This record gives sequence, structure tokens and C-alpha cells, in this order.
Amino acid sequence: METKLMDRKNRLLLASILLMLLVPAARALDVCGQEFLYIDGSVDPVVDINCETGYTIAEGATVNLLAGAHISEVYGGLGGGIFSSGGYNTINIYAGQIDTMFNTVSTDVVTVYGSSFDPIPGILEPGQDQIVNIGYSTLIFALTGTYQDGSACSLPCYLEVGGVINLNMPQTAPEIEVFPAMLYWDLGDVEVGETATVMVQIYNNGNADLNVSSVTLTGDAAFAITSGPATPLILAPNTSIGVDFEVTFTPSAMGSASATVQISSDDEDEPLVEVALYGVGIITEIPPTQQIQDILDYFDDSVAAGTLQGYGPGNSPKKRLHALHNMIEAASDLINAGVYDLAIEQLEAIAKKTDGVAKPQDFVVGEAVAGLNAMVEALIADLMS
Repeated sequence: METKLMDRKNRLLLASILLMLLVPAARALDVCGQEFLYIDGSVDPVVDINCETGYTIAEGATVNLLAGAHISEVYGGLGGGIFSSGGYNTINIYAGQIDTMFNTVSTDVVTVYGSSFDPIPGILEPGQDQIVNIGYSTLIFALTGTYQDGSACSLPCYLEVGGVINLNMPQTAPEIEVFPAMLYWDLGDVEVGETATVMVQIYNNGNADLNVSSVTLTGDAAFAITSGPATPLILAPNTSIGVDFEVTFTPSAMGSASATVQISSDDEDEPLVEVALYGVGIITEIPPTQQIQDILDYFDDSVAAGTLQGYGPGNSPKKRLHALHNMIEAASDLINAGVYDLAIEQLEAIAKKTDGVAKPQDFVVGEAVAGLNAMVEALIADLMS
């Protein structure tokens, strides 16, 4: 019996290939009532079949069999089958009928959506959610059960070596999914005092409510959960809406740090999901040439914004502002020349003119004076170290 079936399959395959050569590559796809249907994924990447059609070949496409689909042997005498040409198809069977055969290869992703699939000795055991051909020849069998919409499922299957048929069977249970998907996130190098952020997201892909009892964090104090809903919480089933927990990394010292986000729920398979987090606190040393340029830029920006102004009577404010700028430029020239001792003397003079002390009198006033003085003092410290 199997030999006859295989002979018929070979004849159908040969006829299909001959017909495929006659099909124009750029033709408009007409699904219903076709004697022969060739689905070219490069032209029609996703095709829904919800009507009666003839023998079908798919190449690199996503094919969805929906309610009303009937791959019929009535048309053209080729038989009512689906054949994978070259593989790399995604075939989703939600409903429908295939008269002759459903042929799939190892590079196809095939899913039959239903329940109550009848056991097949040596091929499908009760509760099994995949049929895998790990043998040395094609498996030929009939897959029977019930589709998700309650209609009867009866598929004559030809499963090539290495091929897989996934059985998507509804389950009344929650199913937690957590992102980052690898349950690991490296926040990389973060400047001491700065903050990096990662979102830990929780979804429920199951068919029952997911009860999340707690979301906690253990590890280095540089990590913290800074936002997220209160727990315990309930996530509805089969929804794209999840919950987000913001975790921040704010290093206070140099060196590596780690922490773990722990998510407890009533998912029977994964009652505890852990997300490992890593990061490194760094201090970037800014060269003196850049620091003095930053001081000059800060000076100019503050003057333009009106937060740094010259101080004194008459024409003194303008002259003192100009004089202070010249002092900073002189310090810049000395630093760029590598004459740090003289640069320090110049910077110390600038610091005295911006320190808020009455004697000697400051050259400038305004909101930006304290910031300018702090930048100058920091550069002096770096040059002296």
C-alpha cells in the first residue's frame, strides 16, 4: 500500500513541476477554483486560503488554511494536495480539508491548530505536541482531531525525514514570558554618577490568568527597580499587553556590578524567572586640554545667556569680563604648550576672581559663577595630581 502511495506521490510531483514551469512568475494570484495553485513567496509572501482550490505548491511563503479551505482533488486530476517546493515555508492550518496529501519537508515550519488529536502508534502519543520524523524514510499517516473552531480535522500527511508538525493545542494554564528574552542584560560601561536603564517586561501567553506574586531585585545597590506596578498583580491571558518594570544602574564607584530581578508567579513550569543584570562603573579622565576648552565654552555660553556678567561701576563690568576671558585663554595656551606650572598659577588667579570672596573682589557675578569656579578648581586639582 505504501509503495502505491509513494508512486502516486512521485507522479503528482512530476506533473506539478511540469505545470510550475508553465506558470508566469509575475502572474496575479487567484486562489479560489484553481486547477493548480503555485504560491511564490517572493511575489505573494502571505496567502490565506478559505475556499476550494486544486493541487497547491508553496515555495518560500506563509500559507494559512482557514475555515472553508478545501484542497480538492476535483480540479484537473492532479489530486488535492499541498506540496513544499524547496522548503522554507510557514504553513498554518487552522481549519479546512486536504483530499490527497499534505507534504512537508524539514525546512518548513508547520503548525496545526486544534485539540483532541487521535494517537498514532509510533508517531503520535497522547499529550504529545509535535510529530517529528527522525527516521530514514517518509512518514505517511492521517492526522485526525478537532480544529480550534470545533470542526473535524483529518489530514493525510507525508512527512519527509527531519520534518516537524507542531500541534498547537489550547491549554488552560498561564504561560509567563519575560523580556529581555535571553534573561540577561549587560548595561555596559556607565560613567560614575550617570544612569543606564533597562525595561524588564512580563507577558502572559497562556490561556488562564497569570498571577505575579512579586518582582524583586537582589544584588549590588547600584541597581534599583525605579518604576512598575504594585505586586501581586494579574495578567490576563492571550494578550499583547504586558507590564513593564524599569530597572536603573547608577554606579557610585568604579568597577563591575551585578544584580538579579526575580519574578515569582503561578506558572507551573516557571514559577521563578530570573533576569541577570550586569554593568561597569567607569570614570572617564578628561584631558586638561579638553577641560580648559570646556571652561571657555561654559564662559561664552553663560555670558550669552546672561547668567555670567561683569562686576563693578561704570565701564568696569565690560572690562573685567573681557579681562577674565583673556586670563582663561592665557591658561589655555599654557596648557596646550604643556607648561602646567605656569598654567596652575594662572588658573589660581582665575579662581580668586570667581570664588565669591570679597577680597580680592570678583570680576563676575551671576548664577554661572559657582559652576565656573568649580570647573577651574577641578582643573587645578587634575594638573597638580
